[in-house]
Amino acid sequence: MKNTTNKRKVYLLIALCWMVYTCSYIGKLSYNANIVQIGPAFGVTKDECGMVSSFFFFAYGIGQVLNGFLCKRYNIKYVIFGSLTVASAMNFLVTVIDNFALIKYIWLINGIAMSFLWTSLIRLLSEQMHDEDMNKAIIAMGTTVATGTFIVYGMSALFSVIADFRLTFIVAASAMLIVALVWLFSFNGLTNGEVVKSAPATEHPAHIPEKAKHTSALPLISVLAFFAVANNFTKDGLTAWTPDILKNTYSTPDWLSILLTLLLPTLAILGTVVAVNLQKRTKNFVLSVTLLFAVSTILTCLVLWLISTSSYLVVTVAIFGIVSCLMAGVNNIITSMVPLSLRENGNSGKIAGILNGFSYLGSTISSYGLGLIAETFDWIAVFVTLIGVSIFVICIGGTFVIVKKAKETVVN
Repeated sequence: MKNTTNKRKVYLLIALCWMVYTCSYIGKLSYNANIVQIGPAFGVTKDECGMVSSFFFFAYGIGQVLNGFLCKRYNIKYVIFGSLTVASAMNFLVTVIDNFALIKYIWLINGIAMSFLWTSLIRLLSEQMHDEDMNKAIIAMGTTVATGTFIVYGMSALFSVIADFRLTFIVAASAMLIVALVWLFSFNGLTNGEVVKSAPATEHPAHIPEKAKHTSALPLISVLAFFAVANNFTKDGLTAWTPDILKNTYSTPDWLSILLTLLLPTLAILGTVVAVNLQKRTKNFVLSVTLLFAVSTILTCLVLWLISTSSYLVVTVAIFGIVSCLMAGVNNIITSMVPLSLRENGNSGKIAGILNGFSYLGSTISSYGLGLIAETFDWIAVFVTLIGVSIFVICIGGTFVIVKKAKETVVN
């Protein structure tokens, strides 16, 4: 009976963490999901719209790294409650602000508040989960981004037709406040303050000194940090600007361009499953990421041709969805699988914070940079940039895998 109760608590804790991060993504992307309407509503350019997201991602990325180092000292119960509450308030503020210049500072505070979440949740799961439950946590948390994105873009499409885009921010604020209260009143009952010790990791046995464990993981973390920048540069760039691309290339109405974009997060949910199964086969994080980028590059080249001819809208949207799926898989490997798999190498929250921080460096560059490129040149130039970044990743990843294999051959 006790074992059944413990299992129930494990599943409920995973579900609660899933709910927290899914709702946070609704509040995180409420601005990006409405960027097509926000520009005309305030009379601002694409690069000015992108600047708001860049303010968010800059604060979020820096916060991720800092919180990764500090999260071991946090009282997770109150930190996550406070984070969701502040983020809720910032979303509500957007609905009552008429001065666009102020929104980027509101979104900066939103980014700071949200930066506490991921590192704390990963730290909590790494301490609470037994090894046999870890895959469940990885798969569940890997679907949060896609699910939250799907919900917020769906709301945006609906509200752009029947009401006002500001309703998205109101719903996001309400959802985060409700989840914050659920978290506050259920946390103690699901955790009991217990910390679970994992079994020794196969790649880093327990007899290896702690300092050596950290050092052995540094090359992997360093390469994946670079991949994280490239991943979010592509993933968040496509998520933010796909409605605008479809609107300007295929003359789709605002509501339809946003609705079509729902295909991206829908397929991205499959990215977690793809990543988990690919990693089981390769047993090599860098190789898995490199392969996903390679397929994505080929598909992006095809999109470039389709965009240049303004042909085959359905095919273009489908390819966007597949690329989103692949990039979601990369994101899951880097920000979930790696930190939780390396928990024997140190604080999983710290590793998650570092990698997620680099991810949002890519988001910061992407939101403003791709908008500026589109404003200065066109969407063709945007896709040429994305292809160039992907090719660079493939070269770095391929070199890392070959060098590592060569070293293992020499040692053996």
